[in-house]
Order: sequence, then C-alpha cells, then structure tokens
Amino acid sequence: MAQEIQATARETGTTLIDVRGLKVHFPIKGGVLNRTVAHVKAVDGVDLFVKRGETLGLVGESGCGKSTTGRAILQLIKPTAGSVKLDGVELTSLDANQTRLKRAEMQMVFQDPYGSLNPRFTIGQTIAEPLENFNRGNKKEIQEQVASLLETVGLNPFFMNRFAHEFSGGQRQRIGIARALALRPSFIVADEPVSALDVSIQAQVLNLLEDLQHNFGLTYLSVAHNLSVVKHISDRVAVMYLGRVAELADSEDLYESPLHPYTQALLSAIPVPDPELELKRKRIILEGDVPSPVNPPPGCNFNPRCWKAQDICREIKPPLEEKSPNHYAACHFPG
Repeated sequence: MAQEIQATARETGTTLIDVRGLKVHFPIKGGVLNRTVAHVKAVDGVDLFVKRGETLGLVGESGCGKSTTGRAILQLIKPTAGSVKLDGVELTSLDANQTRLKRAEMQMVFQDPYGSLNPRFTIGQTIAEPLENFNRGNKKEIQEQVASLLETVGLNPFFMNRFAHEFSGGQRQRIGIARALALRPSFIVADEPVSALDVSIQAQVLNLLEDLQHNFGLTYLSVAHNLSVVKHISDRVAVMYLGRVAELADSEDLYESPLHPYTQALLSAIPVPDPELELKRKRIILEGDVPSPVNPPPGCNFNPRCWKAQDICREIKPPLEEKSPNHYAACHFPG
C-alpha cells in the first residue's frame, strides 16, 4: 500500500518527506505499580508523502492526530513505529546529535503565537537563538540576519529589542515564522498557523506563507481543521480520521469529487455564500461520537458513523488505495 503510494513520486525524484506506517501510541498508566494498562493510539498507521516545493494540507476534526503526526515527522515526538524520511534520510534511526543537526532542515510554526514565544526574550533574541545554536555567524552577522528576517516577514527591524507581549497576535505569528526561517530550512510544519488569529489577519499570514514558499523554495505540511483555509493554500490534501489517513488527493480533485464518506460529510458542512445554492445542498449529518483512540473499532475506523457501512467494513481495515489517478481513499465503497 505505502509502496504503491510512494512509487510514482519517488521515481521522479520529487519526494522530500516520505512517511510510511507511522504510529504514535501514548501509554496510559494505572494501578498501584503504575504499570501501562492501555495506549492512546493517537496516530495509528499513517502513510503520506510531501513533494518538494508543494503544500500538503492535513485536515480532520480535533483529536484525529493531525498535530501529533506533524510533530512525529519532525521527531519532536518519537514515533512508536514506522518510517519517516527527509530527502532520503531515515529520521527515526538517528541519534540525538544527528537529529539536532537535521533540525536546521526542518522547522515548525506553532499554533499558539502567545505560548510559543519566550516572554523573557526580546524578539531579536528569539530569532537569533537558532542562529547562535548552529554558529551561523558572529554577533554582528547574526544581528544583520535577524534584521533581514524581520523585514522578510513584514516587521520593522527596529522592533528587535521589544518583548513578545508588546505585539499583537498576528505580529507574534510573524515572529514565529521568522524564527522558523532563520536556518533556511527546506521543510516547515505549519500547525494551524492562523487558527488563533482574527479573521482579518488570517489572510495576511496565509499570503505571507505563500510568498515565502515561492521566495525560499519551501515545502509545507499545513495542519488545519478549517477546510476553506486548506483549499486556499494546499496543492494536495490528506484527510485524517482517528489516527489514519482516510483520503489523499489533489486539492481541486478532493473538493470537487470526494470519495470517502467522511470527506463528503466534512465538505457538506462548509457554508456556501449563495442562499439559493445553500438551500439545494444536501447536508450529511454524522450520527454518534468519534470512537475512543484507546479502543478504536475493528475494521474501518469510520464504520460506526458511516451510512455505507457493511459487514466487510466492520471486519477488514480498508487499505489506502488509488481509486482514480493520484486520488487515494481508504474505503471499501468509495464515491
């Protein structure tokens, strides 16, 4: 399955991130001896790849494992199992020092622009920290790089001696982006970079990320739950449900012709600004709750809430297969 998905991209030499069978299980401790009694299967067998220079959107409802997947790819969380390759290098087998050196090539923009900046540091110190850690110049050269990075993200270099609390949410997120850019990485995980911002500021930050991608040749994994945001910035989209990828396709193809019932339900919830079209649309209301990641259902994870579910769905886990050119779905009855 994973080999089939990766084959075409790997032949053309365009794959930057290659993820196969990724699992992240968090232990649950209990009892007098504090032994492991169960596991939260936050990520339970994710297969995906990100092509060089593209933006892959990773979407799904809260708790489906999106952010954990992003952090596991960057090795901020050590995977329980699976393979993660950055430009052909297996990250999961690197020791601590080798992983640290790879951090220069992969960075993260965090969701919370308030909690992700050290309040004791000036923004100049915040952006300079990775440059100092990797010996990217003397004091004067680093200061010049910090000033250049602030200009790149649309902030005045004279602000570098101010502290984070003196800036708005949108400005703080720009500071976080500048910090992520400092080491000139090739790959950035943007973990819901605009969800904590005012709607009026969201478009500005998204446009900035797009401009930076063109100017610096960046590759993004954009984690989000807002499907409109994902459609705006993503070349391809992966839809997650309960720790697994349910569907993976080009952005336009997925939005126009979703194959997985869960994707269809998500897209039906997006409001349409035309009242007449909105009245004609068929809304798909999912019944029941998301199953617990501690004890996911057998077979397809989505089967307890799926209106198409049959016996095979409750017994056999559907593989992520190519149902049409470059359009993959993990469903026994797609379409």
